[in-house]
Amino acid sequence: MAGKKTQEFDLDKNGFVKLTKRNATLAQKKVDSSAKEADGKKSVKTRKTLSAIREDDLTKNDLYQLVQGSFHKDFRDGFLEIIKKINDTNSTRLSNEEQEYFANHIASQKDSILERIKQGDVNIVNDLAKAGINANQKRYNFSFASKFCTYISRCAFKECDKFTPYDNVLQKILPYYEWAYCGTQTVYDFRKKNENGYSDYIALIRKIIEYAQKLYGKEGNLTLKEFDRLLWYKYKGLLGEDLIEIQDSRLIKET
Repeated sequence: MAGKKTQEFDLDKNGFVKLTKRNATLAQKKVDSSAKEADGKKSVKTRKTLSAIREDDLTKNDLYQLVQGSFHKDFRDGFLEIIKKINDTNSTRLSNEEQEYFANHIASQKDSILERIKQGDVNIVNDLAKAGINANQKRYNFSFASKFCTYISRCAFKECDKFTPYDNVLQKILPYYEWAYCGTQTVYDFRKKNENGYSDYIALIRKIIEYAQKLYGKEGNLTLKEFDRLLWYKYKGLLGEDLIEIQDSRLIKET
């Protein structure tokens, strides 16, 4: 029985996963285990994403190997293969034309873009996202830009607390954690506020982590990667559902 409990997430008063180091470590272990199994029970989309974020055996993480290999060659071969791999494993839905455009755009400003990512300049996400609009690509590629910067930061520069991907899972679950931990309700669709969307997204996550640390001490001091990995893994299967009705009087704030 004790062994089984060590494989279970600690939950808060409302049955949502607690924001703790223990839970984040457990989530990564479950990601690694799921990636190894790669069973038919998971969707192709989920299996591909799991393969890109596994950490138990980085030799089997194709995206990590691709970014690392390119980094050691100073990205001389460009960025198209990296962009294709991100698009494939993270469902950013870039067309072939968009992939080629971003590869050329990033290569043309390689030193500046890489330095900004290395320094953790979150405004680079907005600049990349709107580059497609400026080139008549029509779409504000917010999700792709956040994931490109995240993977370059984590895989090339070994940083886990400067960028985090934007995805629908966190967009849907953040209102609960902001309310339960911070007592506020400010979440909006970050993709639609072109200038400050990503910086607001990062700031809100850091605010929630700050409150988690006040509640749980060092256990609550998550990195951006740990926060994202924990909530993505726990709630990835609940897209399309109403995860929370904050007005529900039965819900209790974390104190």
